[in-house]
Amino acid sequence: MTAGKVQEYRVHRAKQGTKRKAPPGSADEAVTRKPRARSTIHDEVVTLRLVLKTALRHGWLDHLPDLSAPYRTRGKVTHRPWFSPEEYRQLYEASREHAQDCRDQHRWEAEQLHDFVLFMANTGLRPDEAKNLQHRDVAIVKDEATGETILEIEVRGKRGVGYCKSKPAADR
Repeated sequence: MTAGKVQEYRVHRAKQGTKRKAPPGSADEAVTRKPRARSTIHDEVVTLRLVLKTALRHGWLDHLPDLSAPYRTRGKVTHRPWFSPEEYRQLYEASREHAQDCRDQHRWEAEQLHDFVLFMANTGLRPDEAKNLQHRDVAIVKDEATGETILEIEVRGKRGVGYCKSKPAADR
């Protein structure tokens, strides 16, 4: 048993898939293959690791092979929530009213908050990503698809470096 054999097993199980029938009455009632779930293959490798550890304790193996995946996958990817157009309108109108109606001594901070709300909503950045932005990370460009001026942002976040294109309203 080697680390290479375990990787071959992972690939084999991922390609093998499970059989499922097409719904009755559909044009194609042939059997199709659904890929194995990532968690299923992970559970099988964990079981294999337990069996190999038992073999190691009994002296049937002289070492335990490395069973870790050769590259790290992202696991579960969640999508960021967003505002409905009505919720977004309510948010920016409330922050704008706050900036207009506050005392003079707090007006600058309220205007900065309003600008931050607009920037965050139009770029989709996480708060920590926005906090870490520097001038060198942001470029004002003309979007080739729409012809509008947008921000192209190099984001350093929890998933490494990525790129973000803003909505046109973010550059105002």
